[in-house]
This record gives sequence, structure tokens and C-alpha cells, in this order.
Amino acid sequence: MNSQITNHLLLFFCISLVLYSCQESSTNSELPYEGPPKDRIITVERAQEMYDSYSERRVPIIQKYEDSVVSDSQKFTPTRYAEYDLETIKQYIAYIEHEANQANVDINTLRFYLSNYPNGEKFPNGDVVKYPRRNSFFVVPTMEYEGKNVGFSIEEVDGKYTAVPINKNETKIEKDNQNQKQDEPEGTVNEAGFFTSNTATVQGGGTSLILNESHIMPPPGKDDFGNDN
Repeated sequence: MNSQITNHLLLFFCISLVLYSCQESSTNSELPYEGPPKDRIITVERAQEMYDSYSERRVPIIQKYEDSVVSDSQKFTPTRYAEYDLETIKQYIAYIEHEANQANVDINTLRFYLSNYPNGEKFPNGDVVKYPRRNSFFVVPTMEYEGKNVGFSIEEVDGKYTAVPINKNETKIEKDNQNQKQDEPEGTVNEAGFFTSNTATVQGGGTSLILNESHIMPPPGKDDFGNDN
């Protein structure tokens, strides 16, 4: 009798362990560690060299221009870096992967666009400009579309999540040059303009996947490569 009880307890323990392991593997979405990305990590020395090159070749030009267009007694200090906390990056990756899955499209790359905040207190839609005149960047996920790697957003078309290329104008020009008149492509990929005011994405009817609003330096502080703001 004792042996049967022991065997039953062992069997129950093994089943519980297997079920727990399966649950852990299904809820853990992180990729297994496979070492650093191949040919993507640079040395600290190379980073310092590239940083110094920007300091010599770009910073003085930006300072000179900004000081010339704004009559301000305070000398302009160009942005040297922007940062996100790790949880924000993880949340962003999870977000764009979820949206891409909903639209049945694969994310090819993350494209980093250099940008600049306007010299004003608010954007045209009323949002506050957090860093007037400051250099920044924003991140756009890309997908395969007509043989090209293009940035995209998400729209609901006929009740269906649809991946929408950001740049409509480039595709339109190519089609005009070819003198071809084609219907809208079927499936989960349609065209839409990024900077065109009559699109659903610009008006807020779509879902943007563009990451911005990082923490920009300066404000004053000393960075990792010796720049004292």
C-alpha cells in the first residue's frame, strides 16, 4: 500500500513538473541567448573615434547654424545622445510584433530616422514640443512590399488589420513612369501616404508604429565619451 502511494505521488510530481515546464516555455517569449549579434558590436575605441569625428565635423556646423537663426544670448548645444529604458524597448518590440502579427506581415528591420524638433512650443495638432530645436531620431519598422523594404503603419481596411506602406508618393511616381494603371493590391498590404493630411493614419484612424519621445541629452550632464554639457 505504501509503495502504491509513493508511486502515485512520484507520478503526480512528474506530471506537475512537465506541465509547469510547458507553461514556462509558452509564456517566456525572450529569445535564447546566442552570443552577441554577428558583426554588429564595435569596440569602445571605435565608438570613441566615431564620437570624436562627429564632435569635430558636425557639432560646430549645427551650433553655428542654430545660433544664426535664433537671436538668443544662450549658445546652442547640439544633442549628443537619446536614450530609452530597457523596459520601453522590450515593450516596443512586443507592441510592433503584435501589430504585425495581427496584420499578417513580417517585420524586416528597424529603421532609425534622424530628425529635428521644430522651433516652437507646440506641434500643429497641439502636442507640446518637448525639445525645441533639438536633434532627435525616430524608429520605423519595415516590411517587404513589391520587392522593396519599406516602413509601414497599421490601418483597419474593411474590418481587417492591414499593413500600410508609409511612402505612397514613391510608389505612385514609379507607376506613373511606367504608364501603368493598376488596381489596389489585394491581401493585407495597401498603400497610404505618411505626410498626406487626408489619410486615416495622419488623422488618427490608423495605428502608428513609430517610436520617438526618448530622453535627449543635453539637458546638462556628462556623457560616456567625455562631452561635458
